[in-house]
Amino acid sequence: MPKIPVRALLPPLLAAIIIWPAQDHIFFWDTVQLGAKHAWWFYETNFSHFLLPDELDSGHPPFFGMLLAAVWKLTGGPNLVASHWMMFPFLTGIIYQLLNLTPLTPLTPLSPSHPLTLSSSHPLTPSLPLLLLDPVLLSQSTLITPDIPLVFFFLLGLNAIENKRTAWLTIAVAGLALISMRGMMTAAGLYLYAVITGWDRGRAWWLRLWKTALPFIPGGLLALAFLGYHYHVKGWIGYHPDSPWAPGFERVGFRGLLKNIAVAGWRWLDFGRVFLWLGLGFLLWRGGWKSFKDPAVRKAFTLVVCIAFVLSISFLTYSGLQAHRYLLPAFLSFTLLFLAVLQHARIGRKVRTGTLLVALIGLATGNCWIYPDKVSQGWDSTLAHWPYYSLRHEMLARIQAEGIPLDRIGTAFPEIGPLKYRDLSGRTDGMVEKDLEHQKWILYSNVMNDFTDAEIDSLASSWIKTRELKNFGVKFILYQRPE
Repeated sequence: MPKIPVRALLPPLLAAIIIWPAQDHIFFWDTVQLGAKHAWWFYETNFSHFLLPDELDSGHPPFFGMLLAAVWKLTGGPNLVASHWMMFPFLTGIIYQLLNLTPLTPLTPLSPSHPLTLSSSHPLTPSLPLLLLDPVLLSQSTLITPDIPLVFFFLLGLNAIENKRTAWLTIAVAGLALISMRGMMTAAGLYLYAVITGWDRGRAWWLRLWKTALPFIPGGLLALAFLGYHYHVKGWIGYHPDSPWAPGFERVGFRGLLKNIAVAGWRWLDFGRVFLWLGLGFLLWRGGWKSFKDPAVRKAFTLVVCIAFVLSISFLTYSGLQAHRYLLPAFLSFTLLFLAVLQHARIGRKVRTGTLLVALIGLATGNCWIYPDKVSQGWDSTLAHWPYYSLRHEMLARIQAEGIPLDRIGTAFPEIGPLKYRDLSGRTDGMVEKDLEHQKWILYSNVMNDFTDAEIDSLASSWIKTRELKNFGVKFILYQRPE
């Protein structure tokens, strides 16, 4: 009986290690909307409708919610454990694709007959931890989120382009088209990359555009079919004026554009990524700019430009689309560029190792970054949010012990609404949107970005703290209005 290479077991093992400690975590942040609420709709209506109702429909293809609801049907009902393990195949695929895109190792050609078979001769390198420890990717990997399938299909498509696997590229683009509108944009970035780097060299430019487009056509048709059908039925794409997220789709003026550019710069430095920029700057200062003569470095740079360009269009031009996860494929592309320059720069081994270690440790520290209370941060993009789950559970238990009805407590995103959309308990009671002028109880957490500075000051100076829980920089406070 042939032995299974240890290397082949690495992706599922690492995926299991990431999912296991998070398997009882509630739906968090945007996954409440994009995961739990969508899945509950399909589960409770028994898939009798294809499109979501307007109050839930955020314009994306609904297949992630459908898949989650189908998992619940197969596992006996809504439950957190099955929901988290639904992410296992996608996360395993991500780790496998990262192994085969690592610039610090020679890329082993994939077998034509078994394009997804790991080569036992392909060595493991320290660059895989650098990619996996990215706070945005690692935090998203512990959530039940469509961004993990998006990253998988992105990496699958990139690997297919590098190895000229037309069938796998077609599958990857179709997957991107069906997961979200941002997936469609990512597919467009991959197309630009394939054209520029020469998927079909040796032909006239117009013929190259056409030949390169062939694997993208099925996915493009799927995207157009969904968007066309959605518009035909509902009369809108992406959002409608009465949707809860409509303000986020408002076009910005010149001042708003400048603000979004500043926010984008922050996102590109945030959560430890500044150490990658410092490492890249150090390498270029030490002569690493000469490495751009190498085709691998030029291709990595082209990838960053193409993916960042298409994802920045919506990031910069709309008022509320600046989450870290929106740029995740671009972040991973930048890490690949850093590794490519590190590999091809003409520097000594000690300098190379030291640069890698500083970048690795610095990026890992991003999972611990917590800003002051009055500075909003992307809590779903760092493991710093992890104490939230246990603190929330303890706070709800104390509220129940006090006999305070949840609908008497004002709070902010992500805790507004029925508990069933977070813990899958089926409970329809929940907290309501904060109103400091009329409510007696307010539940505050620094993980909630929607409390204004004035509201934070008012609660701290004029309200009574009846309960306060803290752990590793995350806190919950239950305030009572003074009599």
